[in-house]
Amino acid sequence: MSSFHLIRYSLVWVLFFLPVSMLSAAEPSAPSVSQDVLTSNAVMQMLLGLGLVVVVILGLAWVLRRVSNLQQSHQKMKVISSLSLGTRERAVLIEIGDRQLLLGVAAGHVSLLESFSERIITPASKKDFAKQLQQSIDKSIDTPRDEGSVE
Repeated sequence: MSSFHLIRYSLVWVLFFLPVSMLSAAEPSAPSVSQDVLTSNAVMQMLLGLGLVVVVILGLAWVLRRVSNLQQSHQKMKVISSLSLGTRERAVLIEIGDRQLLLGVAAGHVSLLESFSERIITPASKKDFAKQLQQSIDKSIDTPRDEGSVE
């Protein structure tokens, strides 16, 4: 069983089955006529319960993030580019090690179109994107705008 499923089932158990079992274990008491619901003890118990739920959710989110980062760090295969050819057809360029493969992907079928021993397309890095964005911004600032046009 994967850790994601284990976390999900644990969260379901804590949020749904634990309160039900606690309610069934409580002894029924005779209803009192003048019972104040908002006592300081009840408010503290509610706040502690809420705090416990928040801590459990944050802890599970942290564990899930750590597990997903571990799975991604071991991947040696990346999608370099993808091109839509129709409603359900795509051409996908993937990189495995130092080889690149061009795949045709259709509904329920994947076929190898071409295999390249050298890199055809290099994946763009985040620095390249930042550089292109800055150039685009500089270009839009330098070009004069027509006063009569509405943008």
